[in-house]
This record gives sequence, structure tokens and C-alpha cells, in this order.
Amino acid sequence: MVISSLHGCAGIKEVLVKSLPSPSHLEEKIERNDFFVAKEDDVVGRLAVIRLAKEDTLPDIARHFSLGINTVSAANPGIDIWVPEAGERILLPLSFILPDTPRKGIVINSAAMRLFYFRGDGKLLAVSTYPIGVGSTERPSPVGQMYVERKMFRPTWYVPASIAEDHRKKGDPLPAKVPPGPLNPLGEYALYLSASRYLIHGTNKPASIGLRATNGCIRLYPEDIKRLFENTPVKTPVRIVTSHIS
Repeated sequence: MVISSLHGCAGIKEVLVKSLPSPSHLEEKIERNDFFVAKEDDVVGRLAVIRLAKEDTLPDIARHFSLGINTVSAANPGIDIWVPEAGERILLPLSFILPDTPRKGIVINSAAMRLFYFRGDGKLLAVSTYPIGVGSTERPSPVGQMYVERKMFRPTWYVPASIAEDHRKKGDPLPAKVPPGPLNPLGEYALYLSASRYLIHGTNKPASIGLRATNGCIRLYPEDIKRLFENTPVKTPVRIVTSHIS
């Protein structure tokens, strides 16, 4: 099946969708975020291949298909991230291994840089999954069980003292707080976790999704955090794990 038009990612000319395990089976639509999963299932999604058009970049492709730049670049070694050749075939790793944890609420695998939101309690669960940015080596994301304590649309970022001190030493002083707007690193939506000082939030730097680039918080693409924000009630359980996938 050739899809000649994909809204939101101008320049992508053709998409071949390969189901797993049979690469010869073609589907009309590439599903990026939402799946149903049975109790015995360990994997959701399927691989896909696209052919790039002129001026496509790998960060553009990653965002359009709700993938982190880390997974797209790892799946396509040798491809220039910013100036790939037109007509290049790009593998999209849209097959996701589910975390080996209880499937309830939000489960974040910081090693895989992927968030999973499970809903339902029957034999067939709904799961939505999104790529994330996570904490740096110096300030890793927390691990353990917590919950969504509150939600905020257009949050103000109150700069923690430790981060303010780091920036001051680098000659890049920060204000005490950053109001909502394009300079706010929290983006438009934030879920405040019961683990003090940690959030699941948007970003004003979408190219950082799929990188260890935060101060410990969990960062999503603006369109992904909007969906998660709208569908996640306060008190939703959140579990953060670090399961490395080989």
C-alpha cells in the first residue's frame, strides 16, 4: 500500500507498512500511538519503511511518527540526521516492547525512553505510547512508584536553586521563574508527580525528545503531552523503571 499524502509532514512521498512477523503484509495506516493489547502480548506496533523527499530531516520524521530521534538514528546507521539524501529509505522502529511491570496507569521505561499509558482492567487493554526525553547522567529521572498529584495548563517554571546555580556558574543566569510562553521549557501542559520536583511535561525544544537532556523530568512532544494531559486524571498511578532492551 502506497500512501501519497501524510498530513503534518510535508515531503514524505511514500510509505510501506510491514506487519510483524510477515513483512509481506501491507496495511493502509501506520499506527503510532494507540493500541489494544492482550494479557499475553509483549510487543505492540509494527515496523514501517518510508522514502524521504527533499528537505526531510530525521528529527522531522521522528516527530511526525511519534518517535525519539535516538531510535530513528539507531535504526538507520550512516544516515545524516540533518541532511539525508532525497529518496533514502528510512526504517521506522514502530514496534514497541511493553515494560515487564503491572499494566496499570502510566509506565515509563527511562532506558528505552518510552512512556506507556494503560487503561482498562479486562483481558484486552488499551495502551497509548509516546517517546520521551529523560534526565541527564548528572540529573537522572527518578525510579519507582508515584502518581499524578495535579495538572496544570500553561504552567510557570519556578527555577530550582540547583539549576539556577549551575547556570550562574556557566555565565547564563536564569530568572527566578519563567512564565508561560515560548521560552518556558515546560511547554503548554504539565503533570506534577507525587515525587517532589518531578513532572511529565511538554517542551519548547522538540528535537530533544529521545535524548538524555532534562533535569530529571519526563519530556514529551507538544502534541503528545496535550493528548496525555487530556486523557489522564489526577491520581493516575505512575511507575518509572529502567529496563534495558537488547
